[in-house]
Amino acid sequence: MPDQPGFTVIAGPQGSGRSALLRERARALRSAATCLDGKAIHTLPGVEVAGKLGLLPSAPEGITVADVVGLGPGAGDEAVAGAMRATGTLELADRPVDELSAAWRQRVWIAMALAQRTGVLLLDEPTTLLDVAEQVELLDLLADLNHAEDTAIVTVLHDLSLACRYADHLLLLKDGEPVAEGAPAAVVSEELVREVFGLPCRVVPDPVSATPLIVPIGRHHTMKAVSTEDELREVVEEPAQVILDKPVAGIDDESRRFLEASPFFLLATSADDGTVDVSPRGDPAGTVLVLGDGRTLAFADRNGNRRVDSMRNILRNDQVGMLFVVPGVDHTLRVNGRATIVREGPLLERLAVNGTAPDLAITVEVGELFVHCGRAFTRSSLWDTETWPDRDALPTAGTLFKSQAELRASLTEA
Repeated sequence: MPDQPGFTVIAGPQGSGRSALLRERARALRSAATCLDGKAIHTLPGVEVAGKLGLLPSAPEGITVADVVGLGPGAGDEAVAGAMRATGTLELADRPVDELSAAWRQRVWIAMALAQRTGVLLLDEPTTLLDVAEQVELLDLLADLNHAEDTAIVTVLHDLSLACRYADHLLLLKDGEPVAEGAPAAVVSEELVREVFGLPCRVVPDPVSATPLIVPIGRHHTMKAVSTEDELREVVEEPAQVILDKPVAGIDDESRRFLEASPFFLLATSADDGTVDVSPRGDPAGTVLVLGDGRTLAFADRNGNRRVDSMRNILRNDQVGMLFVVPGVDHTLRVNGRATIVREGPLLERLAVNGTAPDLAITVEVGELFVHCGRAFTRSSLWDTETWPDRDALPTAGTLFKSQAELRASLTEA
């Protein structure tokens, strides 16, 4: 744990050694005080510390707030008044402590520790008996003391999301051993939470503080993922052998006729890191060529936005997938193969449209070609004009571009 002024949170599951570490730290820092007892922790016998630390103490009946704050060693009148002012308890000076709520009693113990001017506050689960609003109010107070009074805060917290929001240094324990330590944003992940707490979760940016926010996944609010092919086949039966056998490593005459009628296809590529891209490709029907070997397709790369996502992927991983569509026809033709980018040669002239040859072309050596049934098009009624939406009611390309730019800017600011 860092010794310089900061806000350190110790977290971990029950029995992980959080309180034991805090007690050990208290004895190492002889000038430190804990706000969860009525005396400086280093003056107490070990047995008494073990028995009391972590419990919200009860004050003797009738003792006032001012009396409790002044109990600590070296707590003069000026220090007591300053501590009560910093914790918002000055107006309660004459109130009996046993009449205060749990949240205000916590403030009194913090004031008592501050009055000793130790520079370090150790707190063991100070939010345990507080409601949500009181927890946030107490942690705000500790953050104020850390920033304004230059007081180092070391506390044990149960709520990992609040720990991430307030701490600048987080220490996670498991079975008495440190598992991770550092700035919350640098160390907290879904894998770490699962490892330390055994809790499946999602870790997302806190919409208020942009710090890690842990969203638990309970047994009743989860989707069961499929992680093996055996699990997949428990749901989806094996296809008939004729379906398994349908891919062919070449282009037959009927498939050639379909390709020549298709003015549009989708090209899927992936980088060597697994990042996937799918881009639409369109040209007049017949401009996707079947080359002389009967196993290779060729198409032009027309001028566009110059992102060249597909071609950058092809340079890293030449495996591609293609889905050819003919307007008004439900079934499609799928092609998987290996792609090559061509920059010179007579092929470019063969792919010219309206007298303009492309600067680049792509050839695909067919590894698999097969027909895909039209159920998706049938279910979606894609070609039925009666189901088409009103185009005026849809966002234009410009509207989409602007909306995405605004979202991108907001995420960057966060």
